[in-house]
Amino acid sequence: MSVNEIVLPVRKPRSHLLTLFLGMVFFGLVFYFRNSLDDFSQPFALVFIGIITLAFISGRYETYILLLLIATSTVFDLQEFGTVPIQIGDLFLTDLLIIILLLAQVLKRVTVNMILIPKHLGYPILTIILVAIFSFVYATMGLNVSTFKAGIELRIIIYLSIFFLVYHYIKTPRQLHTLLVGSALVALIVSGMILAQYVLGNNVSIVFGRVEILSTQHKKFSDITRVMVPGSSVIFFTLNTLIAVYVLKALKNRSRSLILPAIAVISFGLILTFTRIYWVMVLGATILLLFMAHRRAIVYPRMTFLVIGAAAGVVLILQSSVLNSTVIKEAMINRSISILKAPRKFREDTLFMRYLESRYAWEKILENPFLGIGLGNAYRPKIFGNSNYERNVGGTSVHNGYLATQLKMGIMGTVAFFWLMIAFFYRVFKRWKDIKEPLYQAVVVGIAISVGGMLIHNLVASPFLTVHWVTLAAIGMGVTEKIFQIEGIA
Repeated sequence: MSVNEIVLPVRKPRSHLLTLFLGMVFFGLVFYFRNSLDDFSQPFALVFIGIITLAFISGRYETYILLLLIATSTVFDLQEFGTVPIQIGDLFLTDLLIIILLLAQVLKRVTVNMILIPKHLGYPILTIILVAIFSFVYATMGLNVSTFKAGIELRIIIYLSIFFLVYHYIKTPRQLHTLLVGSALVALIVSGMILAQYVLGNNVSIVFGRVEILSTQHKKFSDITRVMVPGSSVIFFTLNTLIAVYVLKALKNRSRSLILPAIAVISFGLILTFTRIYWVMVLGATILLLFMAHRRAIVYPRMTFLVIGAAAGVVLILQSSVLNSTVIKEAMINRSISILKAPRKFREDTLFMRYLESRYAWEKILENPFLGIGLGNAYRPKIFGNSNYERNVGGTSVHNGYLATQLKMGIMGTVAFFWLMIAFFYRVFKRWKDIKEPLYQAVVVGIAISVGGMLIHNLVASPFLTVHWVTLAAIGMGVTEKIFQIEGIA
């Protein structure tokens, strides 16, 4: 055989690595600017615009979704970034990116015969956004609410439109894989930063969020730093998806061997938030996974090995002397038992404050059930004293998402919300078993149980009215529709 007859194997293009590289560079530079400069709005704008330009030139449009995920659902505060003033308030650069990308698709529709709004989930999402815009106008023009306050809540709901960006800009399986891998990397980085913040303690803050001494039932753990960041949402979604991928055996053995360490690290990050509802959400999501899988002979052995493997990984992490594993275990037990003690010590628990909020909200709902009180409008007096919570929120937030939706957007908002949830779960339950690609099937299941966990969370908070949770929900729903489209079952 001559040299000319030798055929070299064709190398697969690795252009998808550019997306991950740009996303991680963005994360690293923003973190550097945040901790080294007093005002990093201008450097942030330069990096943001620069990476957007590179993504446009390279055609790696999934970078846009990854940037929005990092900016809204990691360890940063969206309000720290630079804004563009307009007549009725301010626009963040992430807002401008969403608007530009949506307008690009609207203009494309003028010349190309394409589906602009997917029929099954696009219509309820668009309805929620339109109802929110109406509630904004109703609050500002009819009830004299400031455009600034109403605009904050409107912006959160408009982030549901990221669903359309995923649907239109993720065009190939490679782009979809890159987005999924990038999201998992972001979750691992956020978990690592939570761990680093825990080691540093509450005197030095490297992340945005609540970094405080853990206190449960009037008992303080001076050696335990509780770390709550916006990235708890991406941790939760990624953890559920990785569990689904492992249990449903969606990857080859070599790739599956990396999942258990990732699950252990992300689980530990979730533990260090010391947020009880997150633990309940993971438990409920796991039960929902078993229900959806419905293949006991296959699932139960894997689930057992998963629990043992993840627990062993967490134990190994705890062996580090700097973490003080004995105190962490005591705090975890105390925090978990406090859930059972809450009904007996109702007036001493945060549940009582949430009960008061819900009671005020319900009274306002009865006064105007159809239109609600509008976005950004206060529904109660200041009842919790001179606290940061009262100064920042000022009687506008309700720790019950179902009441909050009805309170702010009336019956129309509530109907649109349940329309979206019913449509999403109906499509998932009807189609997930028809997905041929095991990885796609596991991802859809993981996203479904994550949204189901958000519905549990919605009882004691308002995740669907919180920007970092809304971003993850919109991306997750967009990914499921894109998978249905790729599989030909949309």
